[in-house]
Amino acid sequence: MLEILAKIAFVLLAIIGAAEIVRNIIFWMLRPSRPGKLYLVVSVEGHDEGAEMLLESAIERLKWIRGDEKMLICLDKGMDEETNVVCRIISNRNPGVEVCTPEELPDILCNKFANT
Repeated sequence: MLEILAKIAFVLLAIIGAAEIVRNIIFWMLRPSRPGKLYLVVSVEGHDEGAEMLLESAIERLKWIRGDEKMLICLDKGMDEETNVVCRIISNRNPGVEVCTPEELPDILCNKFANT
């Protein structure tokens, strides 16, 4: 019985591996000649206990995406002081992470596009 379960697990992992190889080949074939800029915007409002986890997760997600011009924007939609401090600490610790209000967002995007 254990042998059958091991074989089933092996077959499932082989299928997942084959699908991942096909996906990578397709992404390689469809890659643009000149990659663009990527901006990931996450919004935080009120007192959010999960703000740190949200930002760290988004930072890790951006690390997995190829390309050099990537930026994480934490949009302050009325977060309290404690959450704002946490977001600013994470922003200072990680290059490419900005904390801004909705009013500042167009200026950040326009300046980042103009600088590159």
